[in-house]
Amino acid sequence: MSRETATKWFKQAQHDLGMAEKNIRIKGYDISAFLAHQSVEKLLKSILILEGKEVPKTHKLDRLAQLLDLAPDTTDKILDLTEDYTLSRYPDVSLILPYLQYDLKTAKAKVKTAKLVFGALRHRYRDLEGSKR
Repeated sequence: MSRETATKWFKQAQHDLGMAEKNIRIKGYDISAFLAHQSVEKLLKSILILEGKEVPKTHKLDRLAQLLDLAPDTTDKILDLTEDYTLSRYPDVSLILPYLQYDLKTAKAKVKTAKLVFGALRHRYRDLEGSKR
């Protein structure tokens, strides 16, 4: 895959993170958590592409982190978001409905975690930041 493809994934990751923040303001806490997960997933995939590695068809952040050989503290942050892919969307995953599972504090924490992952990995995607696409 190409740098252009990596840039698309990266730009969508940034957009998803921004939308995660915006959903907090309208009390879409479950959506914020889901988009925090999605932003990190797309960030990891953009880095895999940028580094010339194969991108598996998965939503499992732990698997993507493993492929990138990330520092343990970054992996721990990523693991905090892993469950939100299903927990924030599907009503049969937990006894609590997704929109009731998340509150302001939790949503803010999820977005903060995603931002910390972006910060920790900046050195690996820095070249994509100035891309116009």
